[in-house]
Amino acid sequence: MDYKILSTNCRYYPGPTAMDRSMPTLAVLVAGDIDDYAVYIGHSTDPSFVAQFGDKISFEEAKTQFPGIEKEHYRP
Repeated sequence: MDYKILSTNCRYYPGPTAMDRSMPTLAVLVAGDIDDYAVYIGHSTDPSFVAQFGDKISFEEAKTQFPGIEKEHYRP
């Protein structure tokens, strides 16, 4: 799969124990072939891994990670 990573956003969310905060949640904004893009999310610090194996999220979720994205360019 060919992809171009445009941006990343790493967040740490609280869990039931203090150790749970150490697992990063990485969102990766990936460019498509037809002037579109999508956001994939996963528990990793490796953007390439998340872009390839992460879960694609909805536009509404992606907007919270990357506020500047536009719906008309988001891959359904």
